[in-house]
Amino acid sequence: MARLWIVSAVLTAYLLGALAGLFNHRKTAYSLSLLASLLAFPLAVYGIGGVHGEVVPFLPTEVSIDAFSALFLLVFAIVGSSLSLYLLSYSQGGSVRLTSMALNGALMSAFLFLITDSLERMTLAYELFAFFTFTITLASGIRRAEESARRYLWNTQVFGMVPLLLATGLAYSAVGSLHGLTFEGLSANAEKLPSPWLVYAFYISAALVRSGVFPLHTWVPSTYRRTPAAFVPVYLVGEAMGFYMLLRLLFFALPPSQVAGYTLALLGASSAFATLYSFREIRLKRKFSYHSIMDMGVSYFGLGTALVLGGVPGVAALLGSILHTLYQTVYKSAVFLGIGSIEHYGEEPNICSLRKLLRGHVMAFMIMLSALSLAAVPPLSSFVSRWLIYSAAFGTLSPYLWTMGLTIAFLGLFPLASVVQLRRINRLICKREVEREEIPLLLRASTGFLALTSLLMALFPVLLLPWLKASIEGFAVFPENLPHALLSNPGTSIGGSLLLLSLIAGWKVGKIPTDRTSELLLIFYNVGDILGEAWRYLVWRGKEFYLHSVAPVIKVIPKHEIPLIEDYDDALDYPVRHLDEAMFSPLLRAIEWLAEFGSSERPDMNYLIGGFAIAMALLIVFLGVFA
Repeated sequence: MARLWIVSAVLTAYLLGALAGLFNHRKTAYSLSLLASLLAFPLAVYGIGGVHGEVVPFLPTEVSIDAFSALFLLVFAIVGSSLSLYLLSYSQGGSVRLTSMALNGALMSAFLFLITDSLERMTLAYELFAFFTFTITLASGIRRAEESARRYLWNTQVFGMVPLLLATGLAYSAVGSLHGLTFEGLSANAEKLPSPWLVYAFYISAALVRSGVFPLHTWVPSTYRRTPAAFVPVYLVGEAMGFYMLLRLLFFALPPSQVAGYTLALLGASSAFATLYSFREIRLKRKFSYHSIMDMGVSYFGLGTALVLGGVPGVAALLGSILHTLYQTVYKSAVFLGIGSIEHYGEEPNICSLRKLLRGHVMAFMIMLSALSLAAVPPLSSFVSRWLIYSAAFGTLSPYLWTMGLTIAFLGLFPLASVVQLRRINRLICKREVEREEIPLLLRASTGFLALTSLLMALFPVLLLPWLKASIEGFAVFPENLPHALLSNPGTSIGGSLLLLSLIAGWKVGKIPTDRTSELLLIFYNVGDILGEAWRYLVWRGKEFYLHSVAPVIKVIPKHEIPLIEDYDDALDYPVRHLDEAMFSPLLRAIEWLAEFGSSERPDMNYLIGGFAIAMALLIVFLGVFA
């Protein structure tokens, strides 16, 4: 019961912090969020043995913390306490009242999301987190923040909350009661699901948009760009939440599915292409936001690989995906807190402002350490997790996993290339001598703590091994001879070799002059234009075929007048012969509008992917209504 009091204390502290922020007591609000995050540390340790019961901080909530959720709770506590300590000295713009309130609300929602196994409470926490993080961006005071906040809210509601509510409704229909609407209850009644494939689609959609994975990743660059860098770690926690939810559902609650595994692996591999966009960015927040999309793509590729393979390779891929998600939450938070030190002095975080504020400073080392972790430089964190994932993917004979794995391995050279490029361009174009700004102690301490934590987690993975072993016992059998099995697997040496080759290639690419690099990537950057031209050609040919070949069959049109028909309105003037064309006119006009829009706009890949995401979400909702 004492452990449940800790849960109540954490939720109460966050709630009081939100109220303090609402009444414009910034220091009090961040102090309470720091207290709540620190209390989450012992709760994570207790969670290894299990914490179960019910708390009533404001709503009766079933608490169920096991070793797996405790592992994510530990990282939540690390990031939450560091962020709260950081904000005590951080000078921010915008509405301090709203951001301090929303930060406590977002952390409280994430905490509630991790400690409960009730699908109803998890859905509520998902929505609360989306609302509070939307408020953080909206109240940031950065130019065009309202536009980014609306896009973020649109994505999280249409592609996240709507599918999640539909999935929860289908799960309720199978379980039959709200009290039994848990992971265990859904697992026991999985055969009663009316449409299992719809449940998969809905939950995957909600997880993808929360984690920022293709094709629902388009909100990430704009939102991170127009959110103060010091608050971006909250969104990174949200990315881990999406992965956590989907892993529990796919491995514990829902029947195993190789189709879902291949789908996630493909979407993860597709997300890795986002790292190429970082080359044309000198704005640091957007630059690292693209790398964040790739990191979560690697995690989802590992998760999909684990679903496909099973056995020892599946366990290796599962461990790698879990570690990669947790690692990237920590080291990426350190990167954004370091960037926040630039914004602390009212500077725009770009390559030259980085030189001005961090020249010769220990903060430069901390940011570089985290950036090298992102680039998978051995023996730093991302290297360890990717090696496990590669070992599983390349230890199989599946041509699909090999193709996707080689794609990610190739794209894995660009994070290091991006870091090398950043340093090279900094020396090339930022030659003005500047004085170093003194960064407050709490900002340095928070950033350094996260950077060093990421380093220690990578150097001493054996410290987490017992915890990891306990965390996946509910999902898979942890082999006693896992190190021996991995070393005897040829995929281990192949994966390690590819990682090292990626680093060598990344170093070489990063040193190539920027204009040469842009030429090498020109085809990729212009894929949007290429696809747009192809689409306009297909629409034009289709329209021509309809007007000159189909319309004369369903309409009474004299042959000599067929060449005079130039548009759909012209065809409507003729009487019907077999089928009334008017019933299809809305669809035809929609296609015509798309063609005209495509001729006036030149969409890039992000724009096209966003349109695909909207179409997919509407299709999911349509199928859900008529299923």
